[in-house]
Amino acid sequence: MLKNNEWDKEVRAICGNDGLWFAQVSPDTCKIIPGAVMAGEFRSSIATRDLKQWLKKVGLPYHSPHKFRHGNAVYSIKMAKDIAALKAVSQNLMHSNLSITDGVYGILSDMDIQKQIVSLGNTTLQGENKEKLVNLINELIQQTIQSQVNSRD
Repeated sequence: MLKNNEWDKEVRAICGNDGLWFAQVSPDTCKIIPGAVMAGEFRSSIATRDLKQWLKKVGLPYHSPHKFRHGNAVYSIKMAKDIAALKAVSQNLMHSNLSITDGVYGILSDMDIQKQIVSLGNTTLQGENKEKLVNLINELIQQTIQSQVNSRD
């Protein structure tokens, strides 16, 4: 897999410094089209046409470019393990902050909500943490008993 700077060098070598900010790729050859310096008035319909051709070649159903972006964003958010990973996803989507990314793509499916809620009670405590929790529970029980005794008096 190419790193960003390697990809940039490859694209610039083919398209030059005046090329588009994105590399146009031929649906026929799957290679970067050299010398593409103008996207043109019909760029979105051309991109959609090309995407349809690529998907047909590999036997996949058509989904709009936006659906691919959305799917990639949701998958990336699910795979993120910490705030730095979420920030990287947000910046990759060119959002100015995490709130935008979360508001647009952070909506959990019903199945994801169920999975998260069910997992709340499945935490396995071990060692010192388990002992602290047991002590806190016993302390709460004693406070509850003492409250009941005091309320009778």
